[in-house]
Amino acid sequence: MSEQSVVIQKETVDLIYKIAEIEKPQTLDDEAIKYALHTIEKKLNNTEPLEIIPGGSSADESYSEEEWQRDLRLVGLSGGRKILVVDDIGVVTYQLKILFQKIGFEVDTAKDIYSAAKLIRKTVYDFIVMDLFVSTEREGFLLLDETKKTVVANNLKTKIIVITASAKGEHKVKCLNRGANMFLQKDTGWQEELVKYIDSV
Repeated sequence: MSEQSVVIQKETVDLIYKIAEIEKPQTLDDEAIKYALHTIEKKLNNTEPLEIIPGGSSADESYSEEEWQRDLRLVGLSGGRKILVVDDIGVVTYQLKILFQKIGFEVDTAKDIYSAAKLIRKTVYDFIVMDLFVSTEREGFLLLDETKKTVVANNLKTKIIVITASAKGEHKVKCLNRGANMFLQKDTGWQEELVKYIDSV
């Protein structure tokens, strides 16, 4: 089998060295990248104290541990999968939170578009599950548009899933045209269908 080269984007390389908190060499090769990744691995395994984030004289003092964790996810080095559930009905967010925790997700919840937008700006999610009427159709579409912009602008792999009690076909068409990866009506068995889709991705 012939060897295949892997192309890493410059932005990803810069993030790797930022996370590792070591100076990026002028000449990059496989060994240099491996060393940076090994440095990150030691931090994740706690062989080096996480207090060094953002420690060190060359570190950016504004680089918080929260941002460090976000950057880890951006370059695919964080193990835990994260999901955001946005719904203004408390029983729905509670049920979905328990359901997703059972299948290994870290779960955040939001009951309005403002708290959801704040979470989306600072956290990289694998999936965002949002009700279309939070709390109105207009606000739901606004959140969908802003979420898609964030995903595209940051080159994320986040999947956006819109859920709703509405049976209007026009809602499905609008959501898919605006960037939703899945549209799901809250009908019989919808939670099982939701989990099945997530497991398939």
